[in-house]
Amino acid sequence: MANKETVKALFMEHYDRMYMLARIMLHDDEESRDAVSDVFARIADGSIDVREESAKSFLLTCVRNKCLKMIRAKQVRQRASQLLQMNDTVELMPIEKQTDRLAEVLDFTEKELSPQTLRVFQLRYQQSKTYAEIASALSISESAVYKHIAQALRRIKNHFNP
Repeated sequence: MANKETVKALFMEHYDRMYMLARIMLHDDEESRDAVSDVFARIADGSIDVREESAKSFLLTCVRNKCLKMIRAKQVRQRASQLLQMNDTVELMPIEKQTDRLAEVLDFTEKELSPQTLRVFQLRYQQSKTYAEIASALSISESAVYKHIAQALRRIKNHFNP
């Protein structure tokens, strides 16, 4: 545990610089004060031992590290929040409704796609063939397979999500 007078002396001498560094990194007054206060709390409870000859650079490094931890934690919270928001928008359909929707898509593809595009589409999505396997089976190039798949998906999307 650090001596109260030592902590007070360090606080009086270095607080302003430490706060300015935290403010530059965090862009928030309250978080900056929290970061600096946390460093001094750790000095007071003995978690951090400060040598007088390197106090200035050591304290600034401690504040920088604390700010980086706070930034990382904030980024993790933001990513989690975004993922939760994305999950909220997903609609769960009963299996019967899903199979009905799938049947509609299959009917549409059989009626509206050209025979070659339909064959490529079926090989890809019903038989799970790779582009190379489809190209080989139909004696066409892989880029032609890609174009057929893209055309089929575009037409399906336009029909069902105008």
